[in-house]
Amino acid sequence: MPSQGISSASSKRLSSSKLKSTIKVPKDINALANKSDEEVQKQDNAEDQEYFGNEPFTYEELKKHWQDFANQKEAEGKNFEHMVLQQETYLKDATTLVIKFTNPVKIDILDKFRADLITYLKTKLNNGKISLEIEMIEEEAKRKMYTNSDKFNYLAEKNPIVKQLRDRLGLDPDF
Repeated sequence: MPSQGISSASSKRLSSSKLKSTIKVPKDINALANKSDEEVQKQDNAEDQEYFGNEPFTYEELKKHWQDFANQKEAEGKNFEHMVLQQETYLKDATTLVIKFTNPVKIDILDKFRADLITYLKTKLNNGKISLEIEMIEEEAKRKMYTNSDKFNYLAEKNPIVKQLRDRLGLDPDF
């Protein structure tokens, strides 16, 4: 039975290209348990810096590539993802981007493509330290106006002359 494997030409292409190495699993499981989360994070950041680089970038460059990624999602027909990428953002520090959300559903949508977004930004900006944080902000509750009286009272608060006009003309907003 012939062996099914990768041809030597394609394996040369794979080995010569820049592929990110896989995680190194220690032979001793206890060594893995003794590592703290911070140590693991530092090791991952060091690997990202080595692979992606560490070039400084401006917020304008970041926004340009952010918008390019959003446009790609829109072109792919992924309108929900495009909508999430239109949220307000700011730089917390030199490499931490914060995106503001008012709706937890949008966070779930972002989580589906977050890794792709961060990898895209790291590649385009040539900086392996880029990270993305989420900030939940409370949206002010808006007063809903259902009846004609509610609408009239709202307008009267903004413009007191409307009440005078109603009285002079003898109008009834509930009619």
